[in-house]
Formats: sequence, structure tokens, C-alpha cells
Amino acid sequence: SSTYDGSKMIVAVGGINKPTAYYLFNRNKKQLAKLTDSRPWLNDFEMPQSKIVTYKARDGQELSGILTLPVGKAKNLPLIMHPHGGPIGLKDTLTEMRSDAKVLAAHGYAVFQPNFRGSGGYGLEFLKAGFKTWGTVMIDDMTDGVNYLVEQGIVDKDRMCVYGASYGGYAALQSVIREPDLYKCTVGFVGVYDLALMKKAGDIPESQSGINYLNRVLPDDDSQSPIKNVDKIKVPVFIIQGEEDVRVPKEHAFALRDELEKQNKPYEWMMKSGEAHGFYKEENNVERWTEMLEFFDKYTAQ
Repeated sequence: SSTYDGSKMIVAVGGINKPTAYYLFNRNKKQLAKLTDSRPWLNDFEMPQSKIVTYKARDGQELSGILTLPVGKAKNLPLIMHPHGGPIGLKDTLTEMRSDAKVLAAHGYAVFQPNFRGSGGYGLEFLKAGFKTWGTVMIDDMTDGVNYLVEQGIVDKDRMCVYGASYGGYAALQSVIREPDLYKCTVGFVGVYDLALMKKAGDIPESQSGINYLNRVLPDDDSQSPIKNVDKIKVPVFIIQGEEDVRVPKEHAFALRDELEKQNKPYEWMMKSGEAHGFYKEENNVERWTEMLEFFDKYTAQ
């Protein structure tokens, strides 16, 4: 914020490797005074560092993503592939710290956040390449990034799992469907699992603009829905959901759970009342991270 005449401003400074700090800038005096840290409890914490990696997709398209590594380790690591939500127009950048990536890396995992086709910031053609390819080309882009990290010796091909939220939750399931032998487990958080349900439930189809958006970007049929392909899943699934989610209603989680049960597939379950499209209560996030880490550790143990 700033004063009306712009002589004093509150400035936020931060990035993917440094929590945001707030300063008071006096323009007339050209002085900057620190006000507070957003996360002072991390001041003495040795932060896992994140950086950009670039790689080629199988069709030659250049792609990039964010790689976060545990402190002091850079080879033969267990991996969590962590696709972003959205998916259209969003991306992971060096300007924003993702708590999930830092938490997982602090516990020994390499975390890869690919900016697959459909992500923002790479031009209109790249963005439109994500239309209707949610479960095909976009997933292949993620897979190609993971295989690149394996080829570089950064991650251990026998200790890899997937975790994502919203569209990332969809991608977490679709990845183990499309690549049934690549990963050891998967976690879907407030994820989309039934594409047909996307057009009927939740707050997006409540407006004409939302309906137009879904018609433009969703695959033409629901054959790319995880619930239609549960038979291809070979690994344990962990479903996490907020009970009051109106963006991706809990019916998606129930539908996936029902299909897993019907086909005798192993799964774990967490649903929290009072939470919506993402968890906002500290105690629920601590519980979520704790159980996720136990889940990952179980299936990526050497």
C-alpha cells in the first residue's frame, strides 16, 4: 500500500528461496526501513533451494520447471513430481514460494514442478496447446521432465511418487494411469477425477463464462477422467479433500474412492470439515503433511 501522495510505500520483498519481508519506503528521503518478516520462524532455518530446469519434450518442445532439492544433496534422490493447479494460464515461478515443495524437500525429497503445456507465461500457442489435452500431452510433458531428472542422475527411478492439488490432483492420478510402472504412489488433493462432473457441479458451471471456459479447455469426452481408468492404476492412492470445497466438490473424491473400492485398489483417505479448495487451518496442514510424508516414505523406502 502507499500514502495518497506516494511519498511512503509498503514494499514486499521475497522469492522462491526467501520468505517475504515487508519494508517502509520513504520516497522523499530515499530510505528503506524493515517492518517485519512474514515467517520469522524460518529465519534460522536452512531453506531447501529451488531453481529452474529446462528439458525437451518427446516432440522437441522446450519446457521448464522448478526443481527443489534437499540441503546438501543433489544425486539419486527420491522424487515427488508436483504439478501445479489451474491448469490453464498458471505456472510455477521463481517469484513465489510453495510451502508443499519446501516441506517435502526439507524431509529429503527432490520436488519437481513442471510447467507443462497450458501453463501461462510462455505465449498464446503454448497456452492453447493445453486445451483439451489435460490427460494426454500435458501428462506426457510431466513424464518427460521426470525422465530427464532420472537421466541426469538427480533422482532414483525406483523411488518416485506424484502429488498435486486441484488440476494437479487430476494430474497425480492421470500420471499413474498413463505411466503405471513409473511411480510408486500418488496423492490427489482436492482433485478433479470426473471431467463430466466438472460441467455439472461446483462454482465454475454456475456462470455462462465458466461454462464457456470448460467447453473450451476440457477434453471433448470423459475418457480422460481418472474414474474411467482406475483399472490401470497399480500403485496406492491417497485422497485428501476439503468437505466444503465448492470449486472441486467432494463428490469427485467420493467417486474416485468408490471406483478404487469396487476394483479392490489400495487407498488412504482424509477429508476435513471446515476446509474448502485447499486447507487453511494450520493444524490440518500439519496433519496433511505428516500423513503424506509417512505415505511417501512407506513406498519410496530403499
